[in-house]
Amino acid sequence: MFSGDADADLRQMADDPTFPHRDAARYAMRFRSSGDVADLVAVHDDPHPCGMTDVVFAMAGSKRTWLNWVPMPSEAISNIANEIGGRRARGEQLEVSGLGLSGAEPASAMTACRRIAGPVEIGIAEFAPPDIRTPVRPGRYAVWRYDGTEPLPARPAPSEAAVGLLREVAGEPWQSPLSGYVKAAPLGELPLDDLLGLLAHLPAPPDTPRWQHLARSTPTYWYRLMQPWVCLGILHHAKDEPWPTSTRREVLVDLAFGVEDWVTDAALFALVTAAYREPDLRPEVRQLVRARLDAVVAANRPVTIEESLAQLMIVTPGCRPDDRVLATAVLARAAQDDDEDEEPSPSPSPVAKRRWWRRGS
Repeated sequence: MFSGDADADLRQMADDPTFPHRDAARYAMRFRSSGDVADLVAVHDDPHPCGMTDVVFAMAGSKRTWLNWVPMPSEAISNIANEIGGRRARGEQLEVSGLGLSGAEPASAMTACRRIAGPVEIGIAEFAPPDIRTPVRPGRYAVWRYDGTEPLPARPAPSEAAVGLLREVAGEPWQSPLSGYVKAAPLGELPLDDLLGLLAHLPAPPDTPRWQHLARSTPTYWYRLMQPWVCLGILHHAKDEPWPTSTRREVLVDLAFGVEDWVTDAALFALVTAAYREPDLRPEVRQLVRARLDAVVAANRPVTIEESLAQLMIVTPGCRPDDRVLATAVLARAAQDDDEDEEPSPSPSPVAKRRWWRRGS
């Protein structure tokens, strides 16, 4: 029925007078053209929802960050881990005893590196303010703690059953956040300690052809992908609890505003997914995503998750024009060449460029 070309398939649906969701297909086409999330929300809010509207929603988000795939790790330590892991997967005997970073990077990235490279010593030149080890807001739930410069899991290791279930559920990207939410339902049956333990202990990937292939190029990607899957599972935890006072809401908000980490945007992604499903949540979730993006933009140092947060802001239901302007400025800055002698723009963006935005390993 479908060609695999989302744009062509949506155009055919929109032009078919017998297709009952022509308006949804038109909204999907507009979203893919303009990126205005209001059009994507309109697809979801079709007055006659059914399985086909979910298909149209997935087509609208095809090959779009967060809607169809999780951003690739961008940290220096991740690049190093990919190099080490890839060379070993290709048969090279490579030993690494120590690494050095000019600045602190997320605990998940550091842990993923050690999962791939082994127990290497990682030296960090400085913890520039705001300190990556300090939560943005105090909260009850956390998955990381620090012993000096070393990130350590704040939760016990997950059970073997939890690890096996994660590998079964999270072996592939989602077609859309909506389908991902449905597929993650079994994870919601796990104890909360298991879910939090999965986020910090980062179990190894499934032994499947997909991950055997990625082991040769980007072995860190499994660790980046699995955490949003776990957070979608948290959305299913104790679903009978009213949202405003629910454990699932408290956990996800605490993680989103905890220490700066991959878990930050993973938790926010789950909240954005909840906002698509439940319109009453949209104003609060938009405020949460914007507040977290504001916090990283205000940091006068590199923030490796800033770009992914900006991409998430753009697909958050209720994203306002000022939200989009800020997020677009962040993405534009990330795409610029880091040339200290670059001529100033005649129309400066609302986000000042950081001269040390990119750094090597």
